[in-house]
Amino acid sequence: MFGYIRPVKSELLVKEADFYGAVYCGLCRYSGKHLTHFSRFLLNYDFTFLAVLRLSLTEETVTVEKKRCPYSMKKKPTVCCDEVFSYTANAFGLFSYYKLEDDVLDGKGFGRLGKRMLLPFFGRMKKKCKAYPEMEEMIRVPIEELHRLEAEGCDSPDRAADCFGRLMKELTAYGLEGTNKAVAEQCGYHVGRFIYLIDAYDDYEKDAETGNYNPFLQKYGSAKGVEEHASEIRQTLIDSMNVFSHSYALACGPVLTGMNRIVFNICDLGGREAVKQVEEKKQSRTTKGN
Repeated sequence: MFGYIRPVKSELLVKEADFYGAVYCGLCRYSGKHLTHFSRFLLNYDFTFLAVLRLSLTEETVTVEKKRCPYSMKKKPTVCCDEVFSYTANAFGLFSYYKLEDDVLDGKGFGRLGKRMLLPFFGRMKKKCKAYPEMEEMIRVPIEELHRLEAEGCDSPDRAADCFGRLMKELTAYGLEGTNKAVAEQCGYHVGRFIYLIDAYDDYEKDAETGNYNPFLQKYGSAKGVEEHASEIRQTLIDSMNVFSHSYALACGPVLTGMNRIVFNICDLGGREAVKQVEEKKQSRTTKGN
Protein backbone atom coordinates (compact mmCIF):
# COMPACT_ATOMS: atom_id res chain seq x y z
CA MET A 1 0.00 0.00 0.00
CA PHE A 2 1.88 3.04 -1.30
CA GLY A 3 5.08 3.75 0.67
CA TYR A 4 6.66 6.14 -1.84
CA ILE A 5 7.40 8.96 0.63
CA ARG A 6 10.72 8.15 2.24
CA PRO A 7 14.08 9.87 2.81
CA VAL A 8 17.32 9.37 0.94
CA LYS A 9 19.22 8.30 4.03
CA SER A 10 22.66 8.67 2.43
CA GLU A 11 22.02 12.43 2.29
CA LEU A 12 21.06 12.72 5.97
CA LEU A 13 23.41 13.18 8.89
CA VAL A 14 23.80 9.97 10.90
CA LYS A 15 21.84 11.41 13.83
CA GLU A 16 19.03 12.49 11.49
CA ALA A 17 18.80 9.05 9.88
CA ASP A 18 18.80 7.49 13.34
CA PHE A 19 16.01 9.79 14.47
CA TYR A 20 13.89 8.96 11.42
CA GLY A 21 14.38 5.26 12.13
CA ALA A 22 13.42 5.85 15.76
CA VAL A 23 10.19 7.55 14.64
CA TYR A 24 9.34 4.53 12.49
CA CYS A 25 10.06 2.15 15.41
CA GLY A 26 8.05 4.29 17.83
CA LEU A 27 5.04 4.48 15.53
CA CYS A 28 5.24 0.74 14.87
CA ARG A 29 5.35 0.02 18.61
CA TYR A 30 2.51 2.44 19.38
CA SER A 31 0.27 1.03 16.62
CA GLY A 32 0.93 -2.52 17.72
CA LYS A 33 0.04 -1.70 21.31
CA HIS A 34 -3.04 0.48 20.71
CA LEU A 35 -4.48 -0.94 17.48
CA THR A 36 -3.41 -4.50 16.76
CA HIS A 37 -0.15 -6.39 16.27
CA PHE A 38 -1.36 -6.96 12.71
CA SER A 39 -0.82 -3.24 12.05
CA ARG A 40 2.94 -3.64 12.51
CA PHE A 41 3.15 -5.55 9.24
CA LEU A 42 1.19 -2.88 7.36
CA LEU A 43 2.92 0.30 8.50
CA ASN A 44 4.52 2.18 5.60
CA TYR A 45 6.78 5.16 5.07
CA ASP A 46 3.95 7.51 4.09
CA PHE A 47 2.53 7.48 7.61
CA THR A 48 6.00 7.72 9.14
CA PHE A 49 6.37 10.88 7.08
CA LEU A 50 3.02 12.16 8.39
CA ALA A 51 4.31 11.64 11.94
CA VAL A 52 7.58 13.48 11.18
CA LEU A 53 5.74 16.38 9.53
CA ARG A 54 3.28 16.67 12.44
CA LEU A 55 6.17 16.58 14.91
CA SER A 56 7.94 19.37 13.05
CA LEU A 57 4.83 21.59 13.02
CA THR A 58 3.44 20.87 16.50
CA GLU A 59 6.89 20.85 18.14
CA GLU A 60 5.65 18.20 20.57
CA THR A 61 8.30 17.24 23.12
CA VAL A 62 9.72 13.82 22.33
CA THR A 63 12.02 11.41 24.10
CA VAL A 64 14.17 8.71 22.56
CA GLU A 65 14.58 5.48 24.50
CA LYS A 66 16.09 2.12 23.67
CA LYS A 67 13.39 -0.55 23.57
CA ARG A 68 13.51 -4.16 22.50
CA CYS A 69 11.96 -4.87 19.10
CA PRO A 70 9.74 -7.99 19.35
CA TYR A 71 10.79 -9.08 15.84
CA SER A 72 14.53 -8.49 15.71
CA MET A 73 14.91 -9.13 19.47
CA LYS A 74 17.38 -6.24 19.60
CA LYS A 75 17.11 -2.99 21.48
CA LYS A 76 16.58 -0.07 19.12
CA PRO A 77 16.27 3.71 19.62
CA THR A 78 12.54 4.47 19.74
CA VAL A 79 10.79 7.84 19.76
CA CYS A 80 8.07 8.28 22.38
CA CYS A 81 5.44 10.97 21.70
CA ASP A 82 1.89 10.00 22.59
CA GLU A 83 -0.06 12.82 20.91
CA VAL A 84 1.43 12.67 17.40
CA PHE A 85 1.62 8.87 17.44
CA SER A 86 -1.97 8.58 18.63
CA TYR A 87 -3.12 10.80 15.79
CA THR A 88 -0.98 9.08 13.15
CA ALA A 89 -1.94 5.56 14.30
CA ASN A 90 -5.65 6.42 14.13
CA ALA A 91 -5.19 7.90 10.64
CA PHE A 92 -3.27 4.81 9.56
CA GLY A 93 -5.90 2.39 10.92
CA LEU A 94 -8.88 4.16 9.36
CA PHE A 95 -7.17 4.77 6.04
CA SER A 96 -6.06 1.13 5.82
CA TYR A 97 -9.63 -0.08 6.32
CA TYR A 98 -11.28 2.26 3.81
CA LYS A 99 -8.51 1.71 1.24
CA LEU A 100 -9.01 -2.06 1.50
CA GLU A 101 -12.78 -1.64 1.26
CA ASP A 102 -12.28 0.42 -1.91
CA ASP A 103 -9.92 -2.23 -3.32
CA VAL A 104 -12.58 -4.90 -2.72
CA LEU A 105 -15.13 -2.84 -4.66
CA ASP A 106 -12.68 -2.30 -7.52
CA GLY A 107 -11.15 -5.79 -7.54
CA LYS A 108 -11.82 -8.80 -9.69
CA GLY A 109 -11.54 -12.58 -9.33
CA PHE A 110 -9.39 -14.22 -6.67
CA GLY A 111 -7.65 -10.97 -5.82
CA ARG A 112 -10.95 -9.46 -4.76
CA LEU A 113 -11.85 -12.57 -2.75
CA GLY A 114 -8.53 -12.48 -0.90
CA LYS A 115 -8.99 -8.83 0.04
CA ARG A 116 -12.57 -9.45 1.13
CA MET A 117 -11.31 -12.12 3.52
CA LEU A 118 -8.99 -9.53 5.11
CA LEU A 119 -11.79 -7.03 5.82
CA PRO A 120 -12.71 -8.47 9.27
CA PHE A 121 -9.10 -8.07 10.45
CA PHE A 122 -8.98 -4.49 9.22
CA GLY A 123 -12.46 -3.91 10.67
CA ARG A 124 -11.23 -4.80 14.16
CA MET A 125 -8.40 -2.32 13.74
CA LYS A 126 -10.87 0.34 12.57
CA LYS A 127 -13.05 -0.13 15.67
CA LYS A 128 -10.13 0.92 17.87
CA CYS A 129 -9.65 4.21 16.01
CA LYS A 130 -12.05 6.31 18.08
CA ALA A 131 -9.76 8.96 19.54
CA TYR A 132 -10.59 11.51 16.83
CA PRO A 133 -14.30 11.26 15.92
CA GLU A 134 -14.04 13.63 12.93
CA MET A 135 -11.25 11.63 11.32
CA GLU A 136 -13.38 8.82 9.95
CA GLU A 137 -15.43 11.18 7.78
CA MET A 138 -12.26 13.03 6.73
CA ILE A 139 -11.00 9.77 5.24
CA ARG A 140 -14.20 8.00 4.17
CA VAL A 141 -15.79 10.84 2.15
CA PRO A 142 -12.91 11.58 -0.28
CA ILE A 143 -12.22 7.85 -0.78
CA GLU A 144 -15.89 7.32 -1.68
CA GLU A 145 -15.74 10.31 -4.04
CA LEU A 146 -12.59 8.90 -5.62
CA HIS A 147 -14.31 5.53 -6.06
CA ARG A 148 -17.18 7.22 -7.91
CA LEU A 149 -14.77 9.01 -10.24
CA GLU A 150 -12.92 5.78 -10.94
CA ALA A 151 -16.18 3.91 -11.57
CA GLU A 152 -17.16 6.62 -14.07
CA GLY A 153 -13.82 6.22 -15.86
CA CYS A 154 -12.61 9.75 -15.08
CA ASP A 155 -10.02 10.72 -17.69
CA SER A 156 -8.49 13.58 -15.71
CA PRO A 157 -5.53 12.51 -13.52
CA ASP A 158 -5.63 15.92 -11.81
CA ARG A 159 -9.30 15.55 -10.86
CA ALA A 160 -8.79 12.06 -9.47
CA ALA A 161 -5.61 13.06 -7.60
CA ASP A 162 -7.45 16.04 -6.11
CA CYS A 163 -9.58 13.66 -3.98
CA PHE A 164 -6.52 12.08 -2.42
CA GLY A 165 -4.86 15.46 -2.08
CA ARG A 166 -7.83 16.82 -0.11
CA LEU A 167 -7.81 13.74 2.11
CA MET A 168 -4.14 14.28 3.02
CA LYS A 169 -4.70 18.02 3.39
CA GLU A 170 -7.34 17.44 6.08
CA LEU A 171 -5.28 14.78 7.86
CA THR A 172 -2.09 16.82 7.91
CA ALA A 173 -3.67 20.09 9.10
CA TYR A 174 -6.14 18.71 11.67
CA GLY A 175 -5.87 20.55 14.99
CA LEU A 176 -3.28 23.06 13.82
CA GLU A 177 -3.79 26.81 13.71
CA GLY A 178 -2.47 29.91 11.97
CA THR A 179 0.60 29.63 9.75
CA ASN A 180 1.22 26.02 10.73
CA LYS A 181 -2.26 25.06 9.56
CA ALA A 182 -1.85 26.89 6.24
CA VAL A 183 1.53 25.24 5.68
CA ALA A 184 0.18 21.81 6.64
CA GLU A 185 -2.76 22.16 4.26
CA GLN A 186 -0.50 22.95 1.31
CA CYS A 187 2.04 20.27 2.21
CA GLY A 188 -0.64 17.64 2.83
CA TYR A 189 -2.48 18.39 -0.40
CA HIS A 190 0.55 18.19 -2.64
CA VAL A 191 2.07 15.10 -1.02
CA GLY A 192 -1.33 13.39 -1.34
CA ARG A 193 -1.55 14.37 -4.98
CA PHE A 194 1.98 13.05 -5.53
CA ILE A 195 1.22 9.71 -3.87
CA TYR A 196 -1.89 9.12 -5.98
CA LEU A 197 -0.22 10.03 -9.27
CA ILE A 198 3.04 8.16 -8.72
CA ASP A 199 1.09 5.06 -7.70
CA ALA A 200 -0.92 5.31 -10.93
CA TYR A 201 2.30 5.83 -12.92
CA ASP A 202 3.88 2.82 -11.23
CA ASP A 203 0.88 0.58 -11.99
CA TYR A 204 -0.24 1.64 -15.48
CA GLU A 205 1.31 -1.37 -17.26
CA LYS A 206 -0.26 -3.84 -14.84
CA ASP A 207 -3.59 -1.99 -15.00
CA ALA A 208 -3.50 -2.11 -18.80
CA GLU A 209 -3.25 -5.90 -18.59
CA THR A 210 -5.90 -6.40 -15.90
CA GLY A 211 -8.35 -3.74 -17.05
CA ASN A 212 -8.26 -1.92 -13.71
CA TYR A 213 -8.86 1.82 -13.64
CA ASN A 214 -5.84 4.02 -14.13
CA PRO A 215 -6.19 7.79 -14.76
CA PHE A 216 -3.23 7.89 -17.15
CA LEU A 217 -4.63 5.04 -19.23
CA GLN A 218 -7.98 6.84 -19.34
CA LYS A 219 -6.33 10.06 -20.48
CA TYR A 220 -3.82 8.69 -22.97
CA GLY A 221 -5.74 5.64 -24.17
CA SER A 222 -3.11 2.92 -23.78
CA ALA A 223 0.14 1.95 -22.07
CA LYS A 224 2.01 3.14 -25.15
CA GLY A 225 0.24 6.48 -24.91
CA VAL A 226 1.34 6.82 -21.29
CA GLU A 227 4.94 6.03 -22.28
CA GLU A 228 4.84 8.75 -24.94
CA HIS A 229 3.88 11.29 -22.26
CA ALA A 230 6.31 10.04 -19.60
CA SER A 231 8.26 13.33 -19.47
CA GLU A 232 5.03 15.28 -18.92
CA ILE A 233 3.97 12.94 -16.09
CA ARG A 234 7.43 13.12 -14.52
CA GLN A 235 7.32 16.91 -14.51
CA THR A 236 3.84 16.88 -12.91
CA LEU A 237 5.15 14.68 -10.10
CA ILE A 238 8.24 16.84 -9.51
CA ASP A 239 6.10 20.01 -9.56
CA SER A 240 3.93 18.65 -6.74
CA MET A 241 6.94 18.05 -4.51
CA ASN A 242 8.40 21.45 -5.43
CA VAL A 243 5.20 23.15 -4.22
CA PHE A 244 5.47 21.10 -1.03
CA SER A 245 9.04 22.33 -0.50
CA HIS A 246 8.09 25.96 -1.06
CA SER A 247 5.12 25.69 1.29
CA TYR A 248 7.14 24.07 4.07
CA ALA A 249 9.80 26.76 3.76
CA LEU A 250 7.23 29.23 5.13
CA ALA A 251 7.26 27.35 8.43
CA CYS A 252 10.97 26.72 8.94
CA GLY A 253 12.69 29.71 7.35
CA PRO A 254 15.95 29.76 5.36
CA VAL A 255 18.11 27.76 7.80
CA LEU A 256 17.52 24.00 7.87
CA THR A 257 18.20 22.18 11.14
CA GLY A 258 17.19 18.87 12.67
CA MET A 259 13.62 17.91 11.81
CA ASN A 260 13.44 20.43 8.96
CA ARG A 261 16.34 18.76 7.18
CA ILE A 262 14.57 15.41 7.41
CA VAL A 263 11.33 16.81 5.97
CA PHE A 264 13.11 18.56 3.12
CA ASN A 265 15.15 15.47 2.37
CA ILE A 266 11.96 13.42 2.06
CA CYS A 267 9.97 15.86 -0.04
CA ASP A 268 12.76 16.99 -2.36
CA LEU A 269 15.36 14.23 -2.70
CA GLY A 270 12.96 11.46 -1.68
CA GLY A 271 10.30 12.52 -4.16
CA ARG A 272 12.78 12.59 -7.03
CA GLU A 273 14.24 9.25 -5.98
CA ALA A 274 10.76 7.67 -5.92
CA VAL A 275 10.12 8.84 -9.49
CA LYS A 276 13.54 7.53 -10.55
CA GLN A 277 12.89 4.11 -9.01
CA VAL A 278 9.50 3.79 -10.69
CA GLU A 279 11.04 4.58 -14.07
CA GLU A 280 13.96 2.22 -13.48
CA LYS A 281 11.52 -0.59 -12.69
CA LYS A 282 9.63 0.18 -15.88
CA GLN A 283 12.88 0.17 -17.89
CA SER A 284 13.91 -3.13 -16.32
CA ARG A 285 10.59 -4.74 -17.28
CA THR A 286 10.94 -3.40 -20.81
CA THR A 287 14.47 -4.78 -21.11
CA LYS A 288 13.39 -8.22 -19.89
CA GLY A 289 10.47 -8.19 -22.28
CA ASN A 290 12.82 -7.64 -25.19
